[in-house]
Amino acid sequence: MWLFRKNPNLSNASARPVRGDDLTKVSRLLRDGGRHYYGLTGGELPLLLEAGQGAVLSAGEDLLAVALVSCPAEATCWLRGMVLAEGVDLHAGVDRVVPALHAELAGRGVNDIYYAGDEATDAWLAPTLQSHGYAHTTEVVVYEKRDLDIPDFGNPDVRVRTATGVDLAEVLRLDRVCFEPQWTKDDTILGPAIIQGPLFLVAEIDGAMVGYAYATSHFSGRLIHLVRIAVDPRQQGRQIGVHMLAAVTTFAMAQGATVITLNTQAYNTHAQRLYRWFGFAPTGERQSILRRRL
Repeated sequence: MWLFRKNPNLSNASARPVRGDDLTKVSRLLRDGGRHYYGLTGGELPLLLEAGQGAVLSAGEDLLAVALVSCPAEATCWLRGMVLAEGVDLHAGVDRVVPALHAELAGRGVNDIYYAGDEATDAWLAPTLQSHGYAHTTEVVVYEKRDLDIPDFGNPDVRVRTATGVDLAEVLRLDRVCFEPQWTKDDTILGPAIIQGPLFLVAEIDGAMVGYAYATSHFSGRLIHLVRIAVDPRQQGRQIGVHMLAAVTTFAMAQGATVITLNTQAYNTHAQRLYRWFGFAPTGERQSILRRRL
């Protein structure tokens, strides 16, 4: 295999969409590659390859680079992975695979692609993407709550219960009306979260779902991360979000947690006012979000 012999020659390399039968080679590239950005979880990789959600740079039987994106939601998607084989020049590799990725996505009707890498571990990628037209669009800010008191329990008419698999369709509907397309989550994320996650709650009023929240547990339960909290826009102002925050905090205390964290967009000032009132404080951590119009 060339990986262990010499740097690859990109002059004979060609780019194409990913395929399902690339799984073994892509997995090997993820394991052995020289540069990695990888934001996939669980069984997402085979699904994205089968759906052709990405592009590879190949030379003969060898893969030199791969770029993977999430399945589009309303003409938007996220860059979820970028890997270059050992010895592949950063700019030469990206210059070949990224335009092919953009062309493939544009042909599928995608209008916008977003990127949110880690500034420490993925510092190599952001400047290169910016040279291909990616531009800063917003930031994700981090909040935490270390005093797990509950200032208010919100609307007493709200019934909060644990979600089940039969709730998925309604949760997906609610997610679409609560968030802009680039922030929505599909069934590959929300489905497993309902079935396997430590906490996934739905809020109901008179039997109708009006909100949901889910959280993950870390460090043996000492940290609870509130991944998502959503309230039907038609029900805003009824303290449904307060009721769900109280339920999440109650869960955190039962787990012996010492801190609850969450992320939100810098421009979502309405949500940030609620979080601050409830006792969350910004940590100062911020993650830059890049966007490329196709």
